[in-house]
This record gives sequence, structure tokens and C-alpha cells, in this order.
Amino acid sequence: MALDTWRTLFRECLGGRGSQYCEEVVPLLAAVDQGVKPSLLWDVCTADTSGLLALLNQARAKGLLGSKLVLVELGLDVFIVNLPAVTRTLVNIIAAAPTWLIDISGSEPKVASSENHQEFHTYLTSIIAQLNIGSTDAGMTDSSMGSLSTQNGDVNSPNSSTTTNTPQAPPPPPSDTSVGEIKAVEVKLPEDLNLSTIFGCMLGYPHIYWWQGESGGNSLSGMPLKVFKLSAECAVDGSVVELFSFSIPEALEGDLRPGIEHWGNVTNIRIEQAASFSNASFKCDSVLCLSVAL
Repeated sequence: MALDTWRTLFRECLGGRGSQYCEEVVPLLAAVDQGVKPSLLWDVCTADTSGLLALLNQARAKGLLGSKLVLVELGLDVFIVNLPAVTRTLVNIIAAAPTWLIDISGSEPKVASSENHQEFHTYLTSIIAQLNIGSTDAGMTDSSMGSLSTQNGDVNSPNSSTTTNTPQAPPPPPSDTSVGEIKAVEVKLPEDLNLSTIFGCMLGYPHIYWWQGESGGNSLSGMPLKVFKLSAECAVDGSVVELFSFSIPEALEGDLRPGIEHWGNVTNIRIEQAASFSNASFKCDSVLCLSVAL
């Protein structure tokens, strides 16, 4: 049984503490491997890079993982990344109209300026380039990357940009049919960059918070929010798995909902196409948090 094999690998590669999180993490790993999620932020327990690489490569050797995966070190955090899926995600963000970034620096949340969006285009383009270079070194290239931005109609969404000065993602590296060993790639970005915003991009959220300077996004504390959660049934263990969870200020819901609904429809298509997931559920709740930490 696949889940039993996963339990053994978690115990051998991550130790007793890591094995506690097997049932929680395995469905999410399956979602990344099958392209439902572009990446997974490893935040369940402390684990060094060598242990995670051993886990992923042994799982691949046993046929539990099959996609082009890479371990991305971003600051002090680690992501398990589906390379084609995260490339597609970042390319689509770059191509989208400047409404995906939410400025929470001031007393009232608002859609960030076009200049703020343009700045992050530069960072996202850099990430794509670094991942492609790293994947070339790891023998994990994919000739299909150049067309990922148009898969499932993402670029033609209600949020698509028609401007001609949008930075283009770097071209994909030469084709290599070998999936190769899963390796670690360190992504380097400016030290003063707000990594929380980059994390939201890597995780594939349709709208992402940004704040300037030392405000820390304090405007969300006590602010009515709309929290969206997308779940699906997972055949790996028969559970219902929460695949995405993100929020937007309630005051901006009217402007942002069309893009969120489109994102939900595209994600639902990917779930229907995935081998291990079905019966997606997309829910929205109103919440009021006295303190919000991002």
C-alpha cells in the first residue's frame, strides 16, 4: 500500500518527529506531483535539505512520484516545487492585469499600483530564470515550458493584460527527456524583498498581499476578510484535503471576485484531470481577525 510505503520513508528519512506528519503531507505532495498545486511550502516540522531530498528521491525510486520536481531554497524556507507547474503559474502572473497584488501598507487595503506590480514582474522573471538554470544542472528540463503560459486558458482570463511592455519569461532550456534526480536549487532575491508576497506567488494564489516598509500589513488586523478554501477528495488516503486557502479584504471582493472565480474554475479542471483527486469544493467565509500575521 502506497501510504504504508510513505510512512516508512518519512520515518527513515526524517526521523520519528517527521513521520508524525506523513498523513498530512502525502496528499499535498501528490497534489504537487500531479500539478494541482505548483509547490508546497515545507512548514510542518524542521527538516534539513538532505533529509527532504532523500525522501523525495526514494519516493521517486519506488514509483510514488513521477513529475519534474525540485527542492527550492528561498531564504530560510524550503519549497517542494513542480517545475512545469510553478513556471506556468509565474508566467501567468506576469501576464495578468495589474490587479493581483493587494497593498495593505496603509489604513485601507487597495489594489497595488501598476509600478508595484511591475517591480514584482522583475522578481518573478528572475525566479523563473534561476529555476530553469538550476533544473538544467539537475538534468530536469522540459521542452513544453515555453507554452505553459497558455495552458488551460490562464492568460486569457478576465485578469489578462493587453499591454505590450510586460516582461517576458526567459526561454526554456534545451529539451531533456530524463526526469533526473531531484536536487536543491537556491533562489537568490534582494535581502529587503517582502518574501511573503513571493511565497504567495509560488503557492499559486490568485491575489496576494504586499506591504511597504515596516508596516507589516497591520491594516488587516480587525479588517473584515473573505477567506476562500479549495478542497478535494484524495484517493491516496481517502481524505478530503484542503489544497488552497487564501483571503482578500471584504471591501475589495466585488472587484476581485471575477478573477477568483476564474482561478477556481481553472484549478477545478486540473483537479478533474489529476489521477488522485476528485470532487473539488470551493468555499468562501467571512472572518474578522483581531490580529493577522503574514
